[in-house]
Amino acid sequence: MLKDLRYGLRSLIKHPTFTAVCIVTLALGIGANTAIFTVVNAVVLRPLPFQDAEQLAMIWTTRDTNQEQPLSFADYNDLKNQAKSFSAVGAASPLWNFTLTIGGEEAEPLQGMYLSASLLELLRVSPERGRNFTAEEDRIGGTPVAIISHSLWQRRFGGDENIVGKSIALSGVNSTVIGVMPADFQLLEPAAEVWVPLAQNQLAASARQVRLLSAVGRLNDDLKPAAANSELSAIASQWAGQYPESNSGVGMRVVPLHQQIVGRVRPALWLLLGAVGLVLLIACANIVNLMLVRSASRQREIAVRAALGAGRVRLLRQLLTESITLSLLGGGAGVLLGSWGVQALLALNPIPLPRYNQIRLDLTVLAFTLAASVITGIVFGLAPAWQTLKFDLHTALKEGGRAAIADASQRRLSSMLVIAETAMAMVLLIGAGLLLKSFAHLLDVKPGFVTENVLTMQVGLPNTSYSEPQKRAAFLKQLETNLAAAPEVASVGAVTRLPLMSALNNITTFLTIEGREVPAAERPEIDFRRATTGYFQTMGIPLLNGRLVTEQDVANNTGAVVINEALAKRFWPNEDPIGKRISTATSNGQQTQWQTIVGVVGSVRHLGLDVAPRPEIYYHTNTNPPFGPVVVIRTTGDPQRVISIARAKVRELDRSVAISNVNTMEQLVAQSVAQRRFGMFLVGIFAALALVLAVVGIYGVVSYSVAQRTNEIGVRMALGASTTDVLKMVLRNGMTLALIGVGVGLAGAFAVTRLMVAMLFDVKPTDLATFATVSVGLILVALLACYVPARRAMKVDPLVALRYE
Repeated sequence: MLKDLRYGLRSLIKHPTFTAVCIVTLALGIGANTAIFTVVNAVVLRPLPFQDAEQLAMIWTTRDTNQEQPLSFADYNDLKNQAKSFSAVGAASPLWNFTLTIGGEEAEPLQGMYLSASLLELLRVSPERGRNFTAEEDRIGGTPVAIISHSLWQRRFGGDENIVGKSIALSGVNSTVIGVMPADFQLLEPAAEVWVPLAQNQLAASARQVRLLSAVGRLNDDLKPAAANSELSAIASQWAGQYPESNSGVGMRVVPLHQQIVGRVRPALWLLLGAVGLVLLIACANIVNLMLVRSASRQREIAVRAALGAGRVRLLRQLLTESITLSLLGGGAGVLLGSWGVQALLALNPIPLPRYNQIRLDLTVLAFTLAASVITGIVFGLAPAWQTLKFDLHTALKEGGRAAIADASQRRLSSMLVIAETAMAMVLLIGAGLLLKSFAHLLDVKPGFVTENVLTMQVGLPNTSYSEPQKRAAFLKQLETNLAAAPEVASVGAVTRLPLMSALNNITTFLTIEGREVPAAERPEIDFRRATTGYFQTMGIPLLNGRLVTEQDVANNTGAVVINEALAKRFWPNEDPIGKRISTATSNGQQTQWQTIVGVVGSVRHLGLDVAPRPEIYYHTNTNPPFGPVVVIRTTGDPQRVISIARAKVRELDRSVAISNVNTMEQLVAQSVAQRRFGMFLVGIFAALALVLAVVGIYGVVSYSVAQRTNEIGVRMALGASTTDVLKMVLRNGMTLALIGVGVGLAGAFAVTRLMVAMLFDVKPTDLATFATVSVGLILVALLACYVPARRAMKVDPLVALRYE
């Protein structure tokens, strides 16, 4: 084996161009696979970093469309006592905005979560410093405590060894730090940097209609999710009878925690892994063709070795050793490219990927790369080696014998490889084309607001100093006035939640229409927001009918509200909704007083550009001023230039108020489509690489065919064939392979693209325009690849060719 290895290395060094081309081609294919597999391994394949993680499951409520929804505090408290399928149940709030103040320093915005004391226990995770919450702390009125992340401990506290026991102010509440989580800890929301006992949330005493908790349970030993679902269905039915106002028509189900965390990105990652797998196969096909050309020229060498006593098994081992050596060299270069690719993916990280802090090259990835390299070496080495060993010893040893000319079986193999390359490139190009067209349609969607020259920022009002609603309303009013006075500002408004936020953070209520009595279970669920009068003008949301709600309406308790066009069309399709009266459920489960619709505004795609607008109602912010309103500012110029002005205006009013999530609306729109853009970008890169490799393969086969048929072409031309006849002959041979490959690729794409349905928007997976465009484009590129060697064939001198013969 060592002799084979030394000989193989000498042979590769002797042909540096061939070796370099093969190594670069393999490095690109294996490197891309290494990078994507590193992500897939960390995010999808690796078990969750919790003890007995397979027993962990998310618990959701379901309603109407069977879409998963959070639980309310009341539902969670009942579930803990009634569900027997779980050894423990815990819960967490959505990502929450906090302000951190230490001493007299300026407030810093933080994102965190409220966790039940049982959650970390059932996950069997402990802080690396300090302790977990106690049941006494996890109750309404409990001692204010907090657990911080390792990154916050290092960043804000400089890794203070005595951090446990120190006091910090979270949103104005003095809390004691009781623990620091491990550096690699992530749960549901990777951006969280602080955790507070769940019962201390301001909505802990709210009604069952207010659903915002993500519940996690640890299944009993050997209990399957299906059995837990049966029990949860029975509990949900019991609740529907006990609490018809809030739980009628509401079900429950479990989802394995691993599936919940990675389910959203799993299809995209598998698609990318499949795409890079095709790229590697195309690269292998190219190298097989290169080695077939090289093997034809080595038949005399192999014949001499056979004449000296080498058996065919011995020769096969030698040739496979050379191909595997070449593949391992390409794999080594691929590991380097793959590590750079992983760093690039993490730097972009627009999705954002769950468990991203665990994405790194490890032994599993290196084993995958090694296996891919060895298998690749065998795949692209076996066929050429077998072809090389199919020789006639007498003919191969004859001086001047034409042993270097490929036989019919070798030409058939090369042709089949070109067809396969073209077909695989076709599948990738069609996939990329569908994603590109889908993304273009998504960008053409009218969101319902104007994105240009709009700056947004969230202000966090401390709970203690702004506990009274009048103070929150006064602060927001004064801030709007101060900002509007700046010459760079055209208008100002505020809202509780901006468009394009996550569906899990959406807040809904149940609608009752005066004069339309319906059972509680059939009351329609609608979205609602609170906004100032200036919000609609600032966001460019048109007023279609009536007027907007003013501060005077709230002061006089007129009950005036504004609805969107989607709600108006659904419930008053053929009449004017102005003056109609409605009622909604409050946070304590009661119905509000009758509210009068005074205006209709345009519908906004709040949950995403790919999600149709939902029926929605707008209250004025003064009806219940928020602690964390989002201020929107329409500027007269570049919004980035107004950021410093906005920060200064907030500090002038109160330095304890934190500013966070400063973005332009254009940035928020871009972030909302980042996952689709990223997937399209990567698949597009892989498709382009596949196209280049396929074209090179077509060019190589046609060029080699021309070189092998030089004498034949000379004879044809000597017998009267014109240059046009030669051109047609070469193009016909090359384009026949390309057209067959396109046909096979079309059939494959019709089957494969159906798996992309969830990734497409307003585009069918069998979109004929995309299929036709890609087909024509690939055929034209293949024609160009055939034309270059065909031009060379036209220049063959018959005398030179015949003299050579």
